Amino acid sequence: MPLNDDELDKWIYKKHTEIKHEILSKYLGTWIRILGSRYKAVNYFDCFAGRGEYAEGEKGSPIIALDTAKIVKEDFSYLDKINCYFVEKNKNNYENLVKKIADNMEEHKDDYEGMISTQIINDEFINIAPDFTQISSSTPSFFFIDPFGWSGIPFKAIKDILKVKRTEVFLNFMVRDMNRFLTNSNHKISIDDFFGIENVEEIIKNRDSEWAGEYALLELYKKQLLEDAKVNYVLSYKVCADETSQTTYYLIHATNHPMGCEVMKNIMYKAGTEGRFGYLGPQNGQMNLMRYSDSSEFQNYLFEKFGGRKLSYQQIRYETLTETKFIQKDYKEALLELERKGKVIITGKGTRGGFKDKKAIINFICSS
Repeated sequence: MPLNDDELDKWIYKKHTEIKHEILSKYLGTWIRILGSRYKAVNYFDCFAGRGEYAEGEKGSPIIALDTAKIVKEDFSYLDKINCYFVEKNKNNYENLVKKIADNMEEHKDDYEGMISTQIINDEFINIAPDFTQISSSTPSFFFIDPFGWSGIPFKAIKDILKVKRTEVFLNFMVRDMNRFLTNSNHKISIDDFFGIENVEEIIKNRDSEWAGEYALLELYKKQLLEDAKVNYVLSYKVCADETSQTTYYLIHATNHPMGCEVMKNIMYKAGTEGRFGYLGPQNGQMNLMRYSDSSEFQNYLFEKFGGRKLSYQQIRYETLTETKFIQKDYKEALLELERKGKVIITGKGTRGGFKDKKAIINFICSS
């Protein structure tokens, strides 16, 4: 029997939750700094906020977000406003959230005063999404969408959010449970609604066996983001349950800016422990990220992809952001090794051999 959303057994703080919150906090802090320096105000929306704290007193995502905003406020006086919106439909969870946020803000009154505003809403995301989309039209906005399931997250709402300039979405895709109930007719409408297309079960069934089950569902959702919502960059991060190696969910980040994608990629790259958490990029017809794991294969990939071209260091990274699991230090090492092998010519390096994004130019000798 499924637990109710407000039962404490559903609010046991697990390692994979800690990793999710770590990624959220690190990215949100960087995002606020970058966008806030230019636009002076930013919005943060936690669309399935849940409780203010977990069963044993661990901080919930709303408190983590407020703590992150507080740190940014202390260090960056140029910010005028950090607007935080928290939505929770369950009445008991909502009341806990209101109390914990009030306690937190009272305890740290001086830290929050003036710059950080909060609005806590007892409603469903699907009802409030149009209002949030409208609010986002004038201010950079980051949406954290972390439900227990997939119902009440229509793709149309996600698409409408991402149509607005300077919006990003960080979404928890509960792929394990969806895959389990994919053939259950009782879930057809909610699953189709989540993807924004009809007959998802049939689409998945007709996919090649290589993309069966959870991977087919993941790739289909990413395809919808890229082709229907017209998002430029989509990253996914596989999260497994603590007790098994079975996938529990994927964290999906959607943005239209390469810098946002690269920042998130760096954070995802470093997150996780003991090999339980894995970064995944696009696989359909592209590099298998789990297989291309060593530097020599990465060098070959870069040389084959860019052979005969002359690009900046930044262009090389931005053109392959979602195709590889590698981060900046790996790109630099691979390019320097290719230079040593005589396969590229690098100009514009710094005095200590450092690479500047646009000044360092890499000329790939024609691979043919």
